[in-house]
Amino acid sequence: MDRLFIIPHTHYDAVVFKTRAEYLEMGLPIILHALQALQDDSRYRFVLDQVCYIRPFLERYPEQESLFRRLLAEGRLQITCGMDTMADVNIPSGESFVRQVLYGKGYCQHKLGIDVSVGWALDTFGHHPQMPQLLCKSGFTSYFFARGVPWPPPEHAEFIWQGIDGSRIPALWLPYSYGFLFGSPHNLEEFSSFMRGRYAKLKPISATENLLGPSGVDLGEPEPHICELAEQFNAQADAPCKLVIATPDEFLQALNAATTSGESLSTISADLNPVFQGCYSSRIEVKQANRACEALLTSVERFAALAAVLGKPCDTENVWRAWEPVLFNQFHDCICGVQVDKVYDDTMRGYEYARRLGAELLEERLNVLAADIDTQGAGVPIIVWNTQGWQRDDVVEVEVSFAETGVTELCLQDPEGNLAPVQVLNAERHQLGGYKTATILFIARDVPALGHVVYHLLPKAAPAQQPEVRASSSEQSAFSAADDLGMPREHGCIENAYYRLEFDVWSGALVSLKHKDSGYEYLREPGNVVARESDYGDFWQLKGALKAGMATAGAQRQPPPSPGKAVLTSQQVGDGSVRAGPLMAEFNISHPFDSGWFKSRVRVYNGIKRIDLHTEITNQEQFVRYRVLFPTTIEKGTITHEIPFGAVERPAQELPAQNWIDYSSRRYGLTLINRGIPGNNVDGDTLMLSILRASQLVAYAFSGGYEPGVGSTTGQELGKTLPFDYALIPHQASWREEASYQQGLAFNNPLIARKATQHAGSLPPRWGFISIKPGHVVLSAFKVGADGLVVVRVYEAEGHSAIGVELRFSADIIYAEETNLIEDSLGALTSEGHLMHFNLGPFEIKTFRVKLVRSSTKRNSCMGI
Repeated sequence: MDRLFIIPHTHYDAVVFKTRAEYLEMGLPIILHALQALQDDSRYRFVLDQVCYIRPFLERYPEQESLFRRLLAEGRLQITCGMDTMADVNIPSGESFVRQVLYGKGYCQHKLGIDVSVGWALDTFGHHPQMPQLLCKSGFTSYFFARGVPWPPPEHAEFIWQGIDGSRIPALWLPYSYGFLFGSPHNLEEFSSFMRGRYAKLKPISATENLLGPSGVDLGEPEPHICELAEQFNAQADAPCKLVIATPDEFLQALNAATTSGESLSTISADLNPVFQGCYSSRIEVKQANRACEALLTSVERFAALAAVLGKPCDTENVWRAWEPVLFNQFHDCICGVQVDKVYDDTMRGYEYARRLGAELLEERLNVLAADIDTQGAGVPIIVWNTQGWQRDDVVEVEVSFAETGVTELCLQDPEGNLAPVQVLNAERHQLGGYKTATILFIARDVPALGHVVYHLLPKAAPAQQPEVRASSSEQSAFSAADDLGMPREHGCIENAYYRLEFDVWSGALVSLKHKDSGYEYLREPGNVVARESDYGDFWQLKGALKAGMATAGAQRQPPPSPGKAVLTSQQVGDGSVRAGPLMAEFNISHPFDSGWFKSRVRVYNGIKRIDLHTEITNQEQFVRYRVLFPTTIEKGTITHEIPFGAVERPAQELPAQNWIDYSSRRYGLTLINRGIPGNNVDGDTLMLSILRASQLVAYAFSGGYEPGVGSTTGQELGKTLPFDYALIPHQASWREEASYQQGLAFNNPLIARKATQHAGSLPPRWGFISIKPGHVVLSAFKVGADGLVVVRVYEAEGHSAIGVELRFSADIIYAEETNLIEDSLGALTSEGHLMHFNLGPFEIKTFRVKLVRSSTKRNSCMGI
């Protein structure tokens, strides 16, 4: 006989229509009610999720802890999710997901002595195809979710979800929502009719005789009345099924028994996206703040681990204090930007707290490391750090000052004594003309992986050399006649050794982007054009109201706007200008954008294969959407999005990318890198980035809010000037050959520069701590674990195996073991001095815990190894 498993739960809305504090006041009594119901009736079950809910309850009501523990031990109360919040998994980084489970599962293990093994993403807005590996390697054995299966949907709601690395996990899809059995009547006749109707809907989509019936809603109260009514229902002679009140574990036991006895689950390999595409650009500041905090806090972790290896004290508690508000704000409704105004304000205050504390921790760790570096030599020492796992060249900006009055020329000297130019971006001068303060730009070369280079700023000129970057003229404008590059008067040009860019200096549109070696033109029409379109959707949906019951992935395409359907920056008039120095050339423009304002800066650099773009938009319109357009000459190309710990080919839809999207044919391609701007798309051979939506809540009873007096109108972004940073990598061949994954990480994790005093130190002026071969193995984490040992995480980034990976440290390896993502040991590894060897499958993630002892740094530095 079929069995319909009723799973009582409450979905805790951590934050969306009310603040964190307000929801706790509403939610904590629900747990008290559940504990009472469980005490009163041994037949009842209840499920709680999210540590941000459970931890405050136990802290406020410590007298309930013994009962709480007893009910967990009896198996009648179950904790699922295993994260601080029920986080979005598309917008945050892969490392943020790991921090979520380290924090959430760690709390449950240390405080309650339980392992949370049920993944519980009931309301999360889509799921990327690396989730099976992340779940399996975090100790989860199943995954319950309600949204995102592809259309047409799978035959059965229970299936095996296979990820891009081959990992497999049982997935439990809830097509009729997570509250399908909630709100059942209190009398037998109506209860029986209710359950028979639910059974009839669930039966056709269930893979076995065990039917899954979730019974809980947002902040829903327990319903203990179901215990007695379920028994009466089961006593009916014509009952079509038996009702079983159960926890997720009890349902999974029944499902496993059924599949073991012969019934099998189908396997699906799918990207469970997109869901609610409007979320990718609503309240865009939330996404940008999240990305900035992720970069900051992972940098703090890396410098803390370096300091620990060098024998310095290490403080992990404050790092977690900085992480928690970031993790909390990754709650799916919050980071997706669908909250009311007062919650948005709280969200941004949380990010500001994390940034302020993170910045303090970063400075502390940099000061500790700097004290150990040999900075002796003439001039002002400038230490440049590289937080990434490969040696790199990149641009650096730093402010300097001069008490002496006669400094009129500047250059840098590297540790080997070579002189290099600097470019002064702006300066304040003494009365006699010498520099008083200046912002300088330079290119740091060959900065070792997880290491540093010390430069010295000298008051003299660098040796003359042929400039690699050029512009049409210094400060060329739309009203200038000078044209030393032979272009039409209305065009300006900047170029380096790799690319030549031409601009319409009236509008700022990028009219040509050429690869210099091949002569290939990447643009068929002007690019870096911002289009403003009407969009009367709410925070969730593009051009429509929320469809709250959306259970399958959307199939909507978002092509470029049709002629006449958008206001374009290319239709506006301003006065663009170009300037060039020895290291950087840039184009600048600022002009009205209909009722608002548009400002843009585009830069190319000496020896850097990246074009940096900075755009600012001042919005004065309601219910509009802004997209940046790059109409390419690439035809019938392949669209690839970066996802956490990997990359996938995707269709022509707006979908959430991590650091980059790539559009490539066999010979040419264009990678578009973003900094906290997840909505990426290619349609009609046009590469697009959704930078901003002006919207508000329209899905609920009160216009713009959830209840009287509570609004969401700041989501219209009226009068705000918002900045956006993104970059282009034009390339030949594919994103793999161009290592777009490295380019995306570099853009989001700039080199860090600090001035220093001159002193001796045990670390040489050019030094790196780590070396990883081959190059498509990416360093993802380098941090101090809970036991004080160093945790190192890497992944394969191109989708093909890496055999015989070499991981080398500038330290002696005393002990090494592989762990899962939550740092549980999987077994010891052999190592040879400073070196570890291992293999990686396509897109595989591996984590190691190592005990490292500092060795002779001058003798053992991983530089160019």
